[in-house]
Amino acid sequence: MEQAKKKRISDEVFTIIIFSVLFLAVFFTFAMLNKNFASVINILNILKHVSVVAIAALGLTFVIAVDHADISFYMSSCFSAMLMAWLIAKGWHPVVCILAGIVAGCCWGLVSGIAVGKFKLPDKISTIAIGSIAFGAAYLFSDGAFIYTNFPSSGITSLNNARIVGIPLPVIIMLALYFLAYMVLERSKYGRQFYAIGANRKAAFFSGINVNKVIVISFVICGGMAAMAAMITTAAQGNGNVKSGLTLLMPCFSAVFIGNAVFRKPSVIGTFLGAVFTSMVQNGFTLMSVPFYISDLVVALLLIVAILSSKFELSSVGKKSAAAKGKAVAAQ
Repeated sequence: MEQAKKKRISDEVFTIIIFSVLFLAVFFTFAMLNKNFASVINILNILKHVSVVAIAALGLTFVIAVDHADISFYMSSCFSAMLMAWLIAKGWHPVVCILAGIVAGCCWGLVSGIAVGKFKLPDKISTIAIGSIAFGAAYLFSDGAFIYTNFPSSGITSLNNARIVGIPLPVIIMLALYFLAYMVLERSKYGRQFYAIGANRKAAFFSGINVNKVIVISFVICGGMAAMAAMITTAAQGNGNVKSGLTLLMPCFSAVFIGNAVFRKPSVIGTFLGAVFTSMVQNGFTLMSVPFYISDLVVALLLIVAILSSKFELSSVGKKSAAAKGKAVAAQ
């Protein structure tokens, strides 16, 4: 048992070292190819750009931690963004509009969580259906048209443009949310319940964990975080666009699974590093004037490699465990 634990820790350290070397290699390669890449301004731009994906991916981390998948968050985020834009057009205060959007995202997450956690519906199919309903409902606010009314004068664009001591507000929001999530998921007894459910649901149930409740909460968090990300995007665009959150799906899953491949479990730090890595690659290609579809292709390939790495590790562990059991039986 002790040897297995040491082996697991050594494997984690090895993968972290490999990822660190790859991260630095990519960073210095782009820095040599373009002198503006390593500038403070560009690094802040990378962090500002990654904040949207990182916030949405953070919510997805909670769902992946309980061994589920949410395919609705990027579509329900469109509803939240359009609700915020519609309320802005009606003259509501920006803070109230943002809170309304977050509540709407949490509500859609609650619906998905109840469907998966309470009624045991297949997560992928049910969340696709629920997300499609949310996306369709987003069209009702303006019949699919852009919403421009009151955007310049309401101050909602400050959600993306404001700076505090020179740091963009989206970056500060991202760092605050990641710190809070880290303290909850990684450093609290309650956070360990998410991992316990993801590792063995039956064992978690018999240990006294309210499995269904934790699963529902994970989907609620995912919906709320995605809503926040889409509203930052809407503030950056300066108008309400029903498709504002549709680009979140692939980058978010890439960030979570890259982090999972590095740390051998869904983790807050892993998701952040995965999001920064993918954003850094996209930013580097942009500075080199490489077509956008090339960077999308690279991100997709990174996701495949990350998934294969995780599966390889899991299959290796499974084989070693089976071999150990076989030896034990033979010894008896």
